[in-house]
Amino acid sequence: MPGGLTPSQVRVAATTAPWTKDFRHLQPFPRFWLKRYSFLDPNVKAARPKDRIKYWNVIPGDRVRILGDEEGRILEVSKINKITNRVYLKGTGPTVRNGIVNVHYSKCQVFIGDYEFPAKGTTGGPRTLPVFATRLGTSEPHWHPLLHRYEWDRFAASTTPRLPGHSKDAPRVRIPWPKQPDPPAAKPSPYIATADAVAEVTYKPFALPAKVTDPTPQLKEEGSYIQSLFNPQARPYDPATPVEVHLRPELSNPHGRAKKQARWKAAHVRKRALLEEHVQAALKNLKGRTRREARVEAVWKWNKQLADEQYAEKKRRWKNRGQEAKLERKKIRRARKTRKQSEKLRNLVLQEARNQVIPPAA
Repeated sequence: MPGGLTPSQVRVAATTAPWTKDFRHLQPFPRFWLKRYSFLDPNVKAARPKDRIKYWNVIPGDRVRILGDEEGRILEVSKINKITNRVYLKGTGPTVRNGIVNVHYSKCQVFIGDYEFPAKGTTGGPRTLPVFATRLGTSEPHWHPLLHRYEWDRFAASTTPRLPGHSKDAPRVRIPWPKQPDPPAAKPSPYIATADAVAEVTYKPFALPAKVTDPTPQLKEEGSYIQSLFNPQARPYDPATPVEVHLRPELSNPHGRAKKQARWKAAHVRKRALLEEHVQAALKNLKGRTRREARVEAVWKWNKQLADEQYAEKKRRWKNRGQEAKLERKKIRRARKTRKQSEKLRNLVLQEARNQVIPPAA
């Protein structure tokens, strides 16, 4: 499916990323992608496409409560699976496997915080109770062009227990998104340069003459330096000799996008100029043809020349790859094999045995 899900993405759809960058998890896929070929493969039970959640309001880092949990534990969200609508919570207990609790999205109530409530009855002081969102509302999602993801705000339209002084007409309680941890800093290795080494100025340009009339110092050719690498004893090279600051075009990377675009533009300009040259040459000497016929013939010659140049370029690359030498070696081996077979048949001697007849001489 072009631009859609792949079988590997479906099997490992659980992620710790909280952002919504696309909606590929809403696309359908074949059911046989979920087939288990060994006990090591995960057991994935995908939800139907129409039942999958488009905008997730429970993301990794949230603290939630499970509906129906008698202990009332507040657990942290570890991962989410947008294809199965499952939420993985960090927890402990006899029914917990590998420290992860797997529950459905609809059974999670987001923890808003601890709020102070008035005393219950006539005795006792104020109480501090945890408050959870029983119904969530969101603002209009919008695309963030710099972060390349969808963003929206979430609100608690209804809470349990109801906040003191909070009515239906009161403004909704905004639930902030959990702060994502910073990525761990990589430990420096012996191959990483220090900041002082990077900031150190190691190139010192040579001094030019103070007067314009003074002679300019002559630079040695690069051949001396290259030859000194192969044989430093025979051709000494002075590292203090000034060299050019800018690299030669031959030493720069030819595979950059700017270089490719410049070559494409130059080739395009050359093609147009070549076409104009053929057309002008044909119109200059009509030879009894009309101008339209001369132009058509010029365009044909132009296409023929481009095709010949393309064929010559392919043949040049074919030779540079060593295919011509490889073909010659094949011809030599084939001729040698034919010669060996002929010699073997010519030198073949049959052993004396019954039912053998020597043919008479011609």
